[in-house]
Amino acid sequence: MKMKKLLLLILFPLAIWSLSSCTKVSDPAITTAIQQAATDDAAIKAYLTVHPEITNVKDTLGCYYQVITTGAGAYPTTSTVIKASYTGTLLDGTVFDSSTNFSATLSSLIYGWQIVLPHVPIGSKIIMLIPSIYGYGTSGYGKVPANAILRFDVDLSPPGA
Repeated sequence: MKMKKLLLLILFPLAIWSLSSCTKVSDPAITTAIQQAATDDAAIKAYLTVHPEITNVKDTLGCYYQVITTGAGAYPTTSTVIKASYTGTLLDGTVFDSSTNFSATLSSLIYGWQIVLPHVPIGSKIIMLIPSIYGYGTSGYGKVPANAILRFDVDLSPPGA
């Protein structure tokens, strides 16, 4: 019995040390992405505090959205052709893109749209707040700087519109 206790006392700390060493993040890119996600989430929460008229839902992946009006169409999938009017802005209000007659397959759009749009039926009007990792990431694009959080006001057109 004493031998079992001695083995347990020796092996238990080794097992804990072994398991804890597996959870350490040593890749700088992963560490940076985790830090950016936390920064983005804090910035979105601060934005929502300043804009109390926006009530929101947070997706499990970290995108925020508010359904302004709920459509009666089907819920989009990655193969759905999205038809919409939208305005894309940075959190400071700078407009970086807009369209009144946009059409594209959902799978071809930024990942933030692919995350949020399957939650709302076609015909809906929504506001999306998209963390930088699901937008244009660390490189930015056009008028969108690196690590920018994106706001989209989207009116999903019903079929045939």
